[in-house]
Amino acid sequence: MYKKITLAFALITYAFSFSQNANLDREYFEVAYVKLPSKPILEDSKRTYTSNKRAISISGFSRVKSNGTIDVNYTFNGTNIGNVDIIKTKHETKDKDGKVTSTSYTYAAHNTYSSSGSLSINNSVVLENSFEKTYSEKDDYVSSSFKSYKQAQDYYNNNRYNIKKTHSTKHQQNILSSINSSLNSTYGYVKSSTSNENFWILGTKKHPEYPKHMEAYETMKAAFSKMKYNESTADLKAELEPVIDYFNSLIPVYEGPKKKMKKMRYASYYNLAKIYYYLDMPEESKIFGQKLIDNDYDKSDGKNFIRISDNLLSKFKANETDNRHFEVVTEDLTNIEDEPEAEEESVSDNKLELVKAYLISKAGDTTLVDMETKDIKQIAYELRTVQYTTDGTPIGTEVKSAKGFNEVLFVDGTHYKNIAFKESSVKGDAVNAGQLLLGGSSEKLCKILYESEKLNLYLFNNEETVIFTPGSKKGKSTLSTGFVFGFKKNLIKLAEGCASLIEKAENKEFKNTPEDLIKFAKELASCE
Repeated sequence: MYKKITLAFALITYAFSFSQNANLDREYFEVAYVKLPSKPILEDSKRTYTSNKRAISISGFSRVKSNGTIDVNYTFNGTNIGNVDIIKTKHETKDKDGKVTSTSYTYAAHNTYSSSGSLSINNSVVLENSFEKTYSEKDDYVSSSFKSYKQAQDYYNNNRYNIKKTHSTKHQQNILSSINSSLNSTYGYVKSSTSNENFWILGTKKHPEYPKHMEAYETMKAAFSKMKYNESTADLKAELEPVIDYFNSLIPVYEGPKKKMKKMRYASYYNLAKIYYYLDMPEESKIFGQKLIDNDYDKSDGKNFIRISDNLLSKFKANETDNRHFEVVTEDLTNIEDEPEAEEESVSDNKLELVKAYLISKAGDTTLVDMETKDIKQIAYELRTVQYTTDGTPIGTEVKSAKGFNEVLFVDGTHYKNIAFKESSVKGDAVNAGQLLLGGSSEKLCKILYESEKLNLYLFNNEETVIFTPGSKKGKSTLSTGFVFGFKKNLIKLAEGCASLIEKAENKEFKNTPEDLIKFAKELASCE
C-alpha cells in the first residue's frame, strides 16, 4: 500500500513539474570574429588600396601612395539650399469649457538642404567589380520660433552660412560613413565584437530544469567570453560539448503539442543553432533552424538562422575559407609627412601653375598675360599677372584693379565680365573686404554662367549667382534677402509672358541654385 502511494505521489509530482510555466529570458554573451567580405581580394599581397580621401579606409588592406588594387576616388559635389519659407503657426489658449480665450502666432524659417557625393571604384584584379555611385543626403531645417515674421527672417538671413555649413558637414560625414560601410562590406575584413547576442534561458525558478539551464548558460557565457577574433574556436567547441549534449537531451523529454513543451524545445533548438553559428558551423546551425520552423513556436527565428547560415556559407565559399577567426592587418604605407608651411609657400619658379588669359580693358585694349591659378579666386576685385625678366624668368606679380577691365577671357574658354551689383556677403573666397565700405552696388568681375536676350547669369566669388536682365544697369544677387525670401515671386516676375515657365515656378520646380537658375534661363530664352 505504501509503495502505491509513493508511486502515485511521484507521478503527480512529475506531472506537476511539467505543468510549470516555461518562461524564457534573454541572457546575453560576448562573441568576437572577422566579418567576411562579399567580393574579396584573395591574395593577401594584393590587398592594397589608394584613396584621394584620408577618411576612407578598408579594413585588412594596406593604404599605398599609388597603384593600389582598389582605387577609391571621392568627390563631394556640394550642398544645395532649397527655397526659404517663413511658416506662420497659430496658437490658441482655451478655458475648461473649450472656449478660445486668446490667440497668438509664432514664425519659423523652413528650408531644405541637400548634398551629394560621387564615388568611383576601380578594381584592377576583378574589373567587373569596378563601379561608380552617387550618394546623397537631405535634411529639412526648421528654426526656432519667433514672435514676428521679421525676427524669423532676420535670424535665418544672419545665420544662413553657419546653418548651411552645419548641414554640409553633417552630410559629408554621413556620406563618408556610408562609403566606408559599403567598401568594407564588399572588400574589407572587419574585426567585430559584441556583447548583445543572447541565448534563451529559463526564467522560472520553480521549473525543475531551471538550475541546469542556468548552469548551462554560465558555461556558455564563460566559454564565449574567451573568443578572440584571431584565434581558432576548436578549444571553445570542446568546452561547449557538455552544453550541446545537455540541450539535445532535453528535446525528447519535452514532447507534445502543448505550448509549454514547444517553448522548452524552442529554447534548446535556438541555443544550439546560436552555438553552432558562432562556432563557424553554419550547416549544423541550419539543421536547428529548420527544427525551429518545424516546432511551430516561432518560425521567424528558424528562418533567420537559415538565412544567416546560408549567407555565411556563401561568404566561406567566396573567401575560400571555413572560419571567421584569423589575423587582420590594416596599415598605412603612404608615409605622408606634412611639409613645413614655409616650404609650401616657397614655391620654386618651375612649379608655378600658370594659365593664359586675355585682359580686355575699358578702352578696348587686349593684352595676353599669365596668371597663377591660385590667384584666380581673387579676380572679382583684383588681377595678379605674372611679370618676367627679359630672359623669361618669373620675378613676381603685378596687381591690377579689376574695375579697369571690361572682360577677362581665359584660353580654356572661361569668361569673366565686369558687372555692377550689391553682393550679399564677403564669405568664402572673397577678398579686399574694404570694397564693401563703399556701399551700394559696385563693379566686380564675375564668371559668365549664361547669357541670352532675356536673362544673363553670372557667378561671383564662386558661390553667389547674380541675375542681370538686359537693359538693366545693375544685377541682383540671388543670395540677397529680397530674392531668397521672395524666390518664387521673383521667378514668376522674370518669366512674365511665358505661361509654361510661370506654372513651373508656381509649382516650385526650380531651386535657388546655379544649376536650376541656368535651366530656368534657358527655358525662358526658348519660350515664345
